[in-house]
Amino acid sequence: MKTNFSDFYYFSEYFDEKLIKKTNDMIYSNNYKFYKGRTGYQKEDDRDSNNRNICYVPQRNEESKWIYELLWDLTLEANEKLYHFDINKVTDQLHYVIYPSDGGHLDWHMDIGQGDVNKRKLALTVQLSDPDDYEGGDFQCWSGALNGFATLPRKKGDVLVMPSFMMHRVTPIKSGERRALVFWTGSDRPFR
Repeated sequence: MKTNFSDFYYFSEYFDEKLIKKTNDMIYSNNYKFYKGRTGYQKEDDRDSNNRNICYVPQRNEESKWIYELLWDLTLEANEKLYHFDINKVTDQLHYVIYPSDGGHLDWHMDIGQGDVNKRKLALTVQLSDPDDYEGGDFQCWSGALNGFATLPRKKGDVLVMPSFMMHRVTPIKSGERRALVFWTGSDRPFR
């Protein structure tokens, strides 16, 4: 069984215009509320490490069932082909994220930590914005070496799956805005 915990699994341009429209319609037709994003280590008024707006999409909801099933299937495929983690549940509500034009960003972090986020094993991100609609906002992962970070592709509709322990960030937006989905899966058991 081949595994590679330091690699990403891509579905290139998987979300076509129809799926992106369906996603946006689901968010805005249901009047889901947006909140200022925070990370577990961030103070309430700290915009230096994080500037983004998040809409939490309910999991047990007739309007969102289709997207949870779709993202679950993509995650399972990536896990089967590359990671082989013990995964049996969605760990968090789906996040619809907007990185705004006033420097929207997210500093270096992992998607795992103390408490409930410790159950996350795989993180999935969907690129909803056209790369020409914004400047900056690069999704980068750090490999641990000096200047050892990779800037990941940003084609509209790309889906990326990676282990939740990979260090990553979104660089500051210089103009426009970046939209993405973020989805986590894992289990109640430690990594295995």
